[in-house]
This record gives sequence, C-alpha cells and structure tokens, in this order.
Amino acid sequence: MDLPPTSPASDLRARRSGERLRWGLTGLAAVFLTVLAAAAGLGPTGREEQPGAGEPLAVLGVAPGPATRPAEEQ
Repeated sequence: MDLPPTSPASDLRARRSGERLRWGLTGLAAVFLTVLAAAAGLGPTGREEQPGAGEPLAVLGVAPGPATRPAEEQ
C-alpha cells in the first residue's frame, strides 16, 4: 500500500497545524495549573455559625409579628 506523494505545501500546513495544537494544549495546561495552584493557596474558608442560622425568619432577616391571642382569652 503506497501512499501518494505529498506536496511541500501540505507538509508545511500539517506541521503548522500540529504546532498550533501543541501550543494550544500547552497554554490550556498552563492555565489549568495556575488555577489549581491559586485554589490550593487560598484554601477553604471556614463558615462561622451565625446566631439564628437555623431559624428561617432569622436567615431572611425578618422579625416575627406579634402573636395572635386564642379566641378563649379575648
């Protein structure tokens, strides 16, 4: 199975295409490693427990209204 002869122009295009692909992947790897290093350097932030964090109204910052009286006490 003989391959057809290729022209010098198509060889040059294939070489440039491979070179651009290599540079693109190298740049992508550099960005990935930079983001990974920044994330490792920052570390997780500890969440402080705020008072009333379990109270739905306190989370929203709403104060409860006055309690209504039962009908017997009126």
